[in-house]
Amino acid sequence: MAELGVTYSQLFILIYIGKRRQCSPKEISESLKLDAGQLNRTLSKLIEHGFVDQRKNPMDRRANIVCLTERGSTVFTASRSLFAEWDEQVLSPLDENSRHLLIDLLKQITFSMNHHMEESNHE
Repeated sequence: MAELGVTYSQLFILIYIGKRRQCSPKEISESLKLDAGQLNRTLSKLIEHGFVDQRKNPMDRRANIVCLTERGSTVFTASRSLFAEWDEQVLSPLDENSRHLLIDLLKQITFSMNHHMEESNHE
């Protein structure tokens, strides 16, 4: 990640924004389970280094939206390639059916964990 100029925590935020094209800091905070203060500090760094733009939401002037700059989009694209290469290396011993099974199981685990966390937040 160092050659891309971002930390791991910054990368996850860039990926989240990149997948959505634009979103609010609140969305990022809730989806990635980040403290608002921590997210604001990280977004400030990403803005300062030219990876992200932040502007007022035209639908709600009290809220902000963030989107990737050209530099941020470059990192987003490069990270997708890096993760695809990593997946290929790690999963190479598995046949196609085993890969699909593993991915389905990981999705089930993630869904279950997210559901459990949401229930815990409502208690």
